[in-house]
Amino acid sequence: MDGIISSTNMKKIDAYATENLGIPSIILMENAGVGSYYLLKDEPYKSYVIVCSTGNNGGDGLVLARQLFVAGKFVYLNIVGDMDRQTDEFKTNLEIIKKIGLSYRLIKNKEVDLEILKAQIQRSDAVIDAIFGIGLTRDVEGIFADTINTINEYSKYTVSLDIPSGLECDNGIVMSTCIKANRTITFYKTKNALVNESQYSGKVDVVPISIPYDLNI
Repeated sequence: MDGIISSTNMKKIDAYATENLGIPSIILMENAGVGSYYLLKDEPYKSYVIVCSTGNNGGDGLVLARQLFVAGKFVYLNIVGDMDRQTDEFKTNLEIIKKIGLSYRLIKNKEVDLEILKAQIQRSDAVIDAIFGIGLTRDVEGIFADTINTINEYSKYTVSLDIPSGLECDNGIVMSTCIKANRTITFYKTKNALVNESQYSGKVDVVPISIPYDLNI
């Protein structure tokens, strides 16, 4: 599917889909995660580390984690960020994660939690990056930067959802640090920063999320 879109226009499209077309944002999230699963299901990877933030990019990651888990893959699920700032869609998907029996860890402490993340990555075939989406506008710092750097150092194969975490969506600037993905699964249309399949994005695939493709907002 061809087409390029800016972060501003993508946000407008998302808002139009929910407010005017009546597509709940949690349905868009489900479509993103399920579509990502179908791109990955025939890959040879049997074990995954999935790292999510508490926003909607992280929610996409939770949907993918659930799909991989129920398909019999081994999933190490990690959440980084303030649990008091979960979006409603993230919160709903996390409740589902709990009910299906998929455990998760919180990444809070650099010395302890990142050592555990490192060990998980070393035991796994692939890493899913679902930390930051297209809304990132400031430098990545603190535990987020440390988490990204740990993934970059130890991952054998990294897949980013929508955009590599730390990459500014419109101009491709690295916001202090950035996931170096082998593959990026982006949603609806290709984002500006992904057009040339850079060293940060790797191969780019586009997943439709049930929003009409020809909207002119």
